[in-house]
Amino acid sequence: MIYAAENAARVIEICSAPSRAGDDIARRLASACGLTEFQTEVILDMQVKRFSPLAVEGMRAQLEEDERTITRLRANGES
Repeated sequence: MIYAAENAARVIEICSAPSRAGDDIARRLASACGLTEFQTEVILDMQVKRFSPLAVEGMRAQLEEDERTITRLRANGES
């Protein structure tokens, strides 16, 4: 989601380009941006309001919190 918000113009350009037969938006986006299928699905399901600077700041804060939680859980599981 952060990638899409920080690269909104590119994501929108890829998503709005005319499709060729057998070509879909998800495949084009994944290929052009080096994203996984899951990442692509998340981006395509995003609401445009998530592109705002405040929303990006919130996503970054949530990501940092999630990474700390994962680190803590891994450390506790290896004890």
